Amino acid sequence: MKSFFWLVSIALFLPHSSFSQELSPQILSAKVDSYVRPYLAGNNFSGSILIAAHGKVLFEKPYGMANYELSVPNSLHTRFHVASVSKSFTATAILLLQQRGLLSLNDPLTKFVTDYPAAEKITIHHLLTHTSGIPNVNNFSEYQDLSRKRLSLVEIIGLFRNKPLDFPPGARFSYSNSNYNLLAFIIEKVSGKSYGEFLRQNIFLPLGMDSTANDDGSGELILDRAYGYVPVRMRDLENAPYLDWSIKTGNGSLYSTVDDLYRWDRAMYGDKLLDKNSRDKMFTDYGGFGYGWFVLKHFNRRVTAINGRSPGFTSSLERFIDDDICIILAANTYSGLTQSMADDIAAIVFGQKYEVPSAPVDVSPARLDTYVGKYKFGQDFVYNPGAQVLVERAADGLRLTSAGTESYLIPQSNNVFKDRLYGGTVRFESSPAGIQELKWNFGREFVARREAQP
Repeated sequence: MKSFFWLVSIALFLPHSSFSQELSPQILSAKVDSYVRPYLAGNNFSGSILIAAHGKVLFEKPYGMANYELSVPNSLHTRFHVASVSKSFTATAILLLQQRGLLSLNDPLTKFVTDYPAAEKITIHHLLTHTSGIPNVNNFSEYQDLSRKRLSLVEIIGLFRNKPLDFPPGARFSYSNSNYNLLAFIIEKVSGKSYGEFLRQNIFLPLGMDSTANDDGSGELILDRAYGYVPVRMRDLENAPYLDWSIKTGNGSLYSTVDDLYRWDRAMYGDKLLDKNSRDKMFTDYGGFGYGWFVLKHFNRRVTAINGRSPGFTSSLERFIDDDICIILAANTYSGLTQSMADDIAAIVFGQKYEVPSAPVDVSPARLDTYVGKYKFGQDFVYNPGAQVLVERAADGLRLTSAGTESYLIPQSNNVFKDRLYGGTVRFESSPAGIQELKWNFGREFVARREAQP
């Protein structure tokens, strides 16, 4: 595979406080390559990485294959579906319409969807911040089948418009892709243009994002497109299931390159699209989420970030705004292990601790057998309260099944495993009462207890 490196001397333009004192361009390159190598070896990453600071690209490199069947490597021109990174563009489009006086963030939903139940209580602000109470369309039992069909926004909204709200609007935060389907509909109704065309004319063209567009499910050919892959068994891959991207309009339907996403990062520092007032609103912390971005702290630094995951693809864009440092990852592998890669690369940049995933260790079949069973999470499991998971033996280890979806557990020690599909760490332990527990940690630990055998 032909590789590309754009390495610039950090010392020429960066204050030393931004980076580890010992980090040179050569060391940065070596550390990132060393970190990525185990992901490549385990078929858990294929994509591109970009690191930039103060308007300069420090590191940019593609890894793996855009198409395994045809042996086409990823390049810096490869276009990846970026999933929920799309939400940052949808939010910006809404703020552009407000700047032009065409809507207000306090407008009720009833102004745009007149017959939507409880629409008078739901505002655009609620939609932007995931505080509307509207249930997540992705969680519906019919979603998987419908995601294979080309749907209009009216049809997508029809899937959840008559579902009861999960909570009163404004009561709390709950991430729901339905909010951004509705925001895309509002963009179309107010502008008189399709969602993709409005973004093309008002965001992509002004910023020179020539490799970015909306996939509306029309079947149009996409040059340099990466094919998406999902993990199977302990280290294999297969083609991602077919998805008509129209169902993700507004919440995850865009594709892009790491170069174009870097142009997106730079636009967030100036007035070319949004004025300062709009940008301040976008990056206000409304309980961990701004408008289209997560607002948080990492290594005691302010960060605005957005990541995405859709069948076959993962993506991350982390912006350390006071340091003016940006880390971008776009991948055509669905392994959940990639979701922590941007954080770890940031740790490399700032000289913080990070983990390089180890190769699978040998665990005796007898020990693996002790973990087999059904486990049930509590109501505090935010991803799916009360979810039940099944741990089974497979020919090459342990398999975890949840809601019909299988993931293999990569052993790191006798009782600690990496969840290949969803990411995070799974640990098997006994409670003080002697009950076997499965502890799943993805930044926060959740406990599932093994249920008694019938």
